Amino acid sequence: MSAKENDLLRIQEIYDVATLTLAQLEELGLAAEQFVAPGTTQEELIAEGLANRVFRVAEEGGKLSEMFKAYGFELREMSGLRNRLAHAYGSIDMALVWGVLESDFPKLVEGCERYCEDNGIALLATWREEAPKMADSTGKCFE
Repeated sequence: MSAKENDLLRIQEIYDVATLTLAQLEELGLAAEQFVAPGTTQEELIAEGLANRVFRVAEEGGKLSEMFKAYGFELREMSGLRNRLAHAYGSIDMALVWGVLESDFPKLVEGCERYCEDNGIALLATWREEAPKMADSTGKCFE
């Protein structure tokens, strides 16, 4: 079950996690080899934390309404990735996770920004305050 109540909150979560993660990856200068096969405890902890972020994004993305396909969100694939990560029981394919971080996270950020622009939402930072007000009585913003 998704942690968020509606699509607007899910998009905010995806955007926040993806943008923060990409900025931190750039700051750390972490190489794919360090992520896939960590050589230190610190690298191992970073890799595990980043895999958890991929899980969070996949969890929220898999619960988005179908309309988000138009913004490049691969809803079925995100749900499948979430399930793979949730049920891997210690055997996560870290090369796959790195690929998501490297190529899919930037696409997700772009999709969130395009959605925001197309729907007249000026700043993503305001979504947390506005989303509960915008939701109807079912807790859904969009159908």
